[in-house]
Amino acid sequence: MCKVEKADIKEFIAFPFDLYKGNEFYVPELKTETKHLLTKDPFWLHAERELFLAKRDGKAVGRIAAIVNENHNKHAGDNIGFFGFFECENNPETARALIQAAADWLKAKGKDAIRGPVNPSTNHTCGVLSDNFDSMPCIMMPYNFPYYDELLKSTGLEKAKDLLAFERTDKDSFSPRMEKIILRILRNPELTIRSINMNDFDNEVKYVREIYNAAWSQNYGFVPITEAEINDTAKQLKMIVKPELTCMIEIKGEVAGFAISIPNMNHVLKILNGNLNPFKLPKALLAWRKIRDCRMIMLGVHPEHRGRGLELLLVKHVVDNGIAKGWNKAELSWMLEDNKAIISVIEEAGCKKTKTYRLYQKNI
Repeated sequence: MCKVEKADIKEFIAFPFDLYKGNEFYVPELKTETKHLLTKDPFWLHAERELFLAKRDGKAVGRIAAIVNENHNKHAGDNIGFFGFFECENNPETARALIQAAADWLKAKGKDAIRGPVNPSTNHTCGVLSDNFDSMPCIMMPYNFPYYDELLKSTGLEKAKDLLAFERTDKDSFSPRMEKIILRILRNPELTIRSINMNDFDNEVKYVREIYNAAWSQNYGFVPITEAEINDTAKQLKMIVKPELTCMIEIKGEVAGFAISIPNMNHVLKILNGNLNPFKLPKALLAWRKIRDCRMIMLGVHPEHRGRGLELLLVKHVVDNGIAKGWNKAELSWMLEDNKAIISVIEEAGCKKTKTYRLYQKNI
């Protein structure tokens, strides 16, 4: 087991490419994006981490990041640390060594439990896929081998929470009850629903951050997203956002809720295989034009306006406008397994559960 020095970060980033080589479902992130996330993401302005590589005969066989996120601890009243960027061969000894290295580092930082994987927080990709391994993941959702669950359990980690993904196609229907509720909501003359204004993008991002931090504040694992963090994310997403897949609800001219979906860029990332290779760009651009599926990545209604069914209206607006523009499938992810209210909303919209992602935890 060795700590990853700055000069070795390329090896840390490259390890999954060897581990999943030949796997038809794994989709690698661009190596430059992963390096940015590990080194320059604004998340690290209020967090710290240590990277570890497990090696055998000089070859990497596993990796992990130990993460201290004090914004989480302040918000949740916890004293825990996290692990993330976990990838490992199918070997319990290697997995135990990786988790122990992260736990030891976190314990030395005064933490009393370890939770993960988060890469590096719940505002990024997180969880371990625990079912339905025979399909490509949606954009910004993880993929891993089926053995990961048993591997992590062998280290003493236990389930902390499941995160659920749902899917809807253009052939699915809204429930009659949902249609009636939406018709009633739309009678409110003070309510306006619109697509995102790309000409006022910076202000739209401010509205999203304000509502997101208010709407999600009581949810398990929530960490308030900082202005620097959301601006960094928005900068990356602005290039691919489609107005028909986003919407904002206003009440008396004030933004009260939003929904954001993005094209499933994994079709492009699969082709690029981690690098912006000029020889692969024509094929990648062709794939980009052909994308017809998307992922709803964020949905929120300000607490002051809950109980009015606005979540139903947000989902329906995105679905109807998306289908009108030729989008034929969407993943809605992720939802906490015990968030019955939002699960009920998306089931009323004709969505069906497709995948489960798991977070683990243990005392250290």
